[in-house]
Amino acid sequence: MTTNKGSMTVDMRTVGEVMGSRAAFYRLMARLFLKPLEADDIEALTAMNFVAQAAALSDDEDAADSEGEKASAKKGAASNSLLVRGLNDMGRGLRRQHTGTRTLLATDYTMCFDGIRQHDGKTASPYASVFLSKDGLLYQEPRNSVFLLFLQSGLNLKPGIDLPEDHISFELEYLAILAERAQAALEDGRADDAAQIIEQSQAFLENHVSTWLPDFTALAGEILETRFYQGVVKAAAGYAELDVDTLADSLEICREAA
Repeated sequence: MTTNKGSMTVDMRTVGEVMGSRAAFYRLMARLFLKPLEADDIEALTAMNFVAQAAALSDDEDAADSEGEKASAKKGAASNSLLVRGLNDMGRGLRRQHTGTRTLLATDYTMCFDGIRQHDGKTASPYASVFLSKDGLLYQEPRNSVFLLFLQSGLNLKPGIDLPEDHISFELEYLAILAERAQAALEDGRADDAAQIIEQSQAFLENHVSTWLPDFTALAGEILETRFYQGVVKAAAGYAELDVDTLADSLEICREAA
């Protein structure tokens, strides 16, 4: 019994760390999609060494040696490859900086995400309503549903932000908030609560984010011109796909501990 409890404690600690990692990644993506980068942002992002992160993820995939690990690695290979390529592009896109780097990135952001540049007559405006509603207009049912969900979760947009709630930045930030709440529950030993929060994360990822993120990132990838932002959309799409399995595995561990 002591061994089982000790093992379960380790598993729960690991899930807590996973939730913390998820929160950090989704908050990063939320910031990158919200507005153009400032000089301080570029400096901080450069220090994160995304190329090294991509290499580490690639090594983890190559390290699978058992049949089960190989099968699991193969199942998520496409998503992991997309994430790895995205992080690598983000890092390499920041390596050769010059006095015009911030302006170059800001222009690329604005041309794509503010709907100025098009691909096949379509714009990559970062709102669920644009991709999911019949006429591609803002403030449609997708916005209304996440607005109500945010209110039920005790959340409101920060003062001064005048954007529809179905902006991709806010949806990703919501996943980050849920991850932080799950992590806090696990640290308090509340496996039941953590399991419920993870279930909420699964539902939001499946019913909201995943219904339009792939189309949005694919279209944006055709419009964006800088390697950094092309990497951002790849990384966001790849991570979200992998997160489905991450949440399922985490939920199973929490249920066993409850």
